[in-house]
Amino acid sequence: MRHANARALSGTVPIYLSEISPPQSRGLIGGLGGVGISLGTMTANWIGFAGSFAPYGAVQWRLPLALQAPWGIILFFCLATYMPHSPRQLIQRGKIDEARKEFVKTADGMSPHELEEEFAMMKAQIEYERNREIPSYSEIFRLYRRRVLV
Repeated sequence: MRHANARALSGTVPIYLSEISPPQSRGLIGGLGGVGISLGTMTANWIGFAGSFAPYGAVQWRLPLALQAPWGIILFFCLATYMPHSPRQLIQRGKIDEARKEFVKTADGMSPHELEEEFAMMKAQIEYERNREIPSYSEIFRLYRRRVLV
């Protein structure tokens, strides 16, 4: 179960981190997110391995669960309380003013000009993606028949 969670997070967390981090430290913050996921997975595996040496019975699974569960609860509480909304997701839903407010919250140290430029680029990228969106599976087969067959 914990491996599936790590795979799910490794696809979404870097995108979110890069959209809320300043341009000059995007790579570093995204990389640290990946390192955090890797360290968490490694720690969970070591805890599970240590649990295999516990006496046979409920302790083998309860002890590792008890050691890992508080961190998940803390993470959930902090994310629900302090994490800003995704500006990209708000733009995709048509909430431009709310997206701008959330983007301003996360853009420390940027001048107003840089902030507007970055927000405009984000908006333009979302519009580009929306125009290139393929609406159905049949359309995918029609457009990319050879790729799909390969």
